[in-house]
Amino acid sequence: MRYHVLMPFHRIENKEMIIKHLSQFDVVFHPITNEPTKFPRLGWIKPFTFASPPANIAWVYYYALNKFIEKAKIIDNDYYMFLSDDDFLEPGFFKKLKGIKSDFIVVSMNRGDNAPPGSEGGPGLLICSWRVMGRRGMGGEQLIVKGKHLKNEKFLDIRIADKKFAGKLWNTNPHQNFTFVPNAYIWFNYLEPGRWNEAKKTLKS
Repeated sequence: MRYHVLMPFHRIENKEMIIKHLSQFDVVFHPITNEPTKFPRLGWIKPFTFASPPANIAWVYYYALNKFIEKAKIIDNDYYMFLSDDDFLEPGFFKKLKGIKSDFIVVSMNRGDNAPPGSEGGPGLLICSWRVMGRRGMGGEQLIVKGKHLKNEKFLDIRIADKKFAGKLWNTNPHQNFTFVPNAYIWFNYLEPGRWNEAKKTLKS
């Protein structure tokens, strides 16, 4: 069983920092792009390229994930998670998930210290809970799902598609198949300038 990180990728300037960060974890990294982009030829990095979306597609991020789900090989008992191309995982993230075997894992999200000008997401913590599954107070990055469920799903072309996706899975599967890990954190938009005070060193390096 392995963890796969699905990441629609367009901030090419973040590529080296994302690769360096994810290299510390035992994951399979799938950068998803709509044009050929050079990534290191390493066994754990498996780029996926899709054709440019039709003009009527409003949310390319979700279109990219749908194309991966439709075309890529998905392993039934492996776990799949969704990150943006400026998200990080906290140190020791997967150690907190050790031993979990349920089909769905829900973690928490730290949204940093500040809300940069023009940013829609404010700072603070989103603590995972069944009460917010598919609702305001949850981000799509917080849901980790086994491949046997992912391969039959599709994201809507709307702004809150991640919440609708999580809500559908919560409402159509036995709740005992979900494990909530409130002390495991996604670091939301860690590479967004001005959001995380401690990220300044990372951005300068």
